[in-house]
Amino acid sequence: MSQTSFKRFFLDNIFDFLWRQWSNLGIAGGTIPADTLVIDPEALFIFSLEFARYEPRLFDEILDWLVINGKWIDIQRLRGILKKKDEKTKRLISAVACFLSHEAKTYTRKWQALASYKKADSNTQDEMLFLTKGGKPYPKPRTESNIFRDYGFVREAFVLRRMSRPVAASVWCNVRFLLRALFGIGSRSECILYLLTHEAGHPSEIAEAIGISVRGTQDALIELAESGLVLTRRRGKRKIEYWLSAKRWGEFLRNESFNEIKPSLWVNWLAVFNALSRVWDVLNEIDAGERSDYMRSSKLHEAMDTFIAQELSKSGIDISPIPEKGAGVSIEEYTKRFEEFIKKLFNKI
Repeated sequence: MSQTSFKRFFLDNIFDFLWRQWSNLGIAGGTIPADTLVIDPEALFIFSLEFARYEPRLFDEILDWLVINGKWIDIQRLRGILKKKDEKTKRLISAVACFLSHEAKTYTRKWQALASYKKADSNTQDEMLFLTKGGKPYPKPRTESNIFRDYGFVREAFVLRRMSRPVAASVWCNVRFLLRALFGIGSRSECILYLLTHEAGHPSEIAEAIGISVRGTQDALIELAESGLVLTRRRGKRKIEYWLSAKRWGEFLRNESFNEIKPSLWVNWLAVFNALSRVWDVLNEIDAGERSDYMRSSKLHEAMDTFIAQELSKSGIDISPIPEKGAGVSIEEYTKRFEEFIKKLFNKI
């Protein structure tokens, strides 16, 4: 597969995945598949807008969904994830937050706090928000959105369709929303979700997985344990781990026999999205320079060995072994192995 063909294959699979996830959440324009992977709305929100610059229709459908369902977004957690993102992504999310503060009248103040997170300054050069799948900027529109312009992005003025549905908490991949409705937005519902989908967990490992501070996670777990429904036990000499009865909690949340419940699968989407973003960055780096087949292969191997493998090992997804560039493996063979690995990853998610 050529470099251009693989980039298009990669981008098309990203869009297939994103439409599937957002369809589960209730955007217009897609069918809802039977999905058991628990959705992470904050991680999905940031990752989606980064890639939806290549898919304007998806970008605006996400905004449409947020106007209807934005009350469920955990702004504090969102800001925590954004701390590790680059300046451009911070500006993009802040621009969307500013737009939502004008459109989502029932929870304007919630988005206003994020809208001031990162604005364009005098050193920011305006750029077209939307790009073709080949990476070229869209033509400059006749009428521009003043809101996005304030954050350094040029796009046409637009009006949302208001066709998104309220998120269906009864769909098990949306269990995060069910827990937030019961326990509120924040560390408590995130901790319960982790324990529902894992045998047990120590505060530090739970904190890393859910994207909340260790202190906040530990405080939430201690309070939850006081209910008697979240339990503790010793692991090793000093560590205390938390756990709960999946049977009792599952029957309560689903209102059906535990034997009839199809288990939901927890995924560390932060890790998966970081890995996919890194693949895209590497593909763009290769595309931007005059590189030989050897340099292309070396760049792919470097990304796989130093970043992608580390992130995917934390994802919770059962995937095939990471391809290694050992002695005797040709450039063409390693590139082929890399592409096959990415195909298998998309089939898993």
